[in-house]
Amino acid sequence: MDRRLRRPGRCTGSIYLHVLASSLLITILGLGSLAAVRLQMRSTRLARDCAEARACAVSALELGLLHVQQNPDWRTTQPNGVWLADKPLGAGRLTLAGTDPVDGVLSDSAYDPLVLTGTGSRGIARHKVQVTLTPVIKPLAVLETCLCASGLLRIETDKRLTAVGAPVATNSQLDNRGTLDGRAEAQSLAGTGTFTVTPTVPGPVRPMPPAGVFPDYIRRATAVPYAALIERVVLGPGCNTLGTPDPNGLYLIDTEGQDLTIRNSRIYGTLIIRAPARRVVVDDAIFMHPYRSDFPVLLVEGNLVIKPSSVTRSLSESATNTNFNPVGAPYEGVTDTDKADQYPNEIRGLVHVKGSLKLQRTARIVGAVICEGPVTCEEANTLVHDPGLSANPPQGYTYVERMKIVPGTWTQVVD
Repeated sequence: MDRRLRRPGRCTGSIYLHVLASSLLITILGLGSLAAVRLQMRSTRLARDCAEARACAVSALELGLLHVQQNPDWRTTQPNGVWLADKPLGAGRLTLAGTDPVDGVLSDSAYDPLVLTGTGSRGIARHKVQVTLTPVIKPLAVLETCLCASGLLRIETDKRLTAVGAPVATNSQLDNRGTLDGRAEAQSLAGTGTFTVTPTVPGPVRPMPPAGVFPDYIRRATAVPYAALIERVVLGPGCNTLGTPDPNGLYLIDTEGQDLTIRNSRIYGTLIIRAPARRVVVDDAIFMHPYRSDFPVLLVEGNLVIKPSSVTRSLSESATNTNFNPVGAPYEGVTDTDKADQYPNEIRGLVHVKGSLKLQRTARIVGAVICEGPVTCEEANTLVHDPGLSANPPQGYTYVERMKIVPGTWTQVVD
């Protein structure tokens, strides 16, 4: 009888233990499931915040690109640093910075690159992206002409202006009383002269070079003492018969408010003449050509008269008793000590005049001429365009068309 009563007790205890174990397992599984759901929700929120931060960072860069594209004065209106600080966008926030990696100054040069950095955030997520922009540099349109004037272009009665390889152009009126042999562009026409090619009227208005061109070259030039007449002179990268040679062949003559005449000389470099409102005459025989292909050959602040007899005369060493290719000023790679050579009587390269320009006798220029005043052709003059000037423009005679992204620079960055 006692054994029969004890058997149910042992069976009930086992069932109770199984129930407790099962309940504990179910509880553990439930708590684990709740923890997993919480972790999953936290991971989802973090992924969402990261995506939002990334979108804000990219949007910051896109805002910067849009601002650079639409605002031509962005270099002066924006600081070198933060452009937008912690601005809200959707559920996140963004910050945009623009910096000049060259010298830390955005406003000093249009030719420096720009680094845009966009930072986006939401919650504890933070994303940072960066891109580098570089300027797209184009030659000034004036370099695509034989001659471009901002004022009146006049060909006197029975005189002839020949343009080879490119048009002569003016941003004003073309008054042709003689013959213009070649293409021409003008805003209006006057005179009863002859055109061998029908002119383009109105032609495109071609912007003049920036005001800083002359000061920049003057700052770097070596001064040459002024004399009213400069004759039988050689200037080159290693030769200056008037003083100290300049390694770039870059020389400055300040006339101190006086007139100046240059003749029977060779300039193998770049000559700058400061003679505001005064007369500068290039006379008789002259051979000018730049030493550096990225420099102009002649810059004149004043009224320039070019009157060599290019058709009938050459620059002769024997006639002038001068050696024009000494050491430091080679011609076609050759120097010597004799006085038996002859040189072309012409100007090669870019000529830039801040004032008026008169072409007389049979002056010949191979390159391009820019005149920020009126131009008068008073004899039979020839202008031959050099396409190399627009293919590889001299320093200062370019402009920034736009900023473009440097390939491979759009990337995530980490502090």
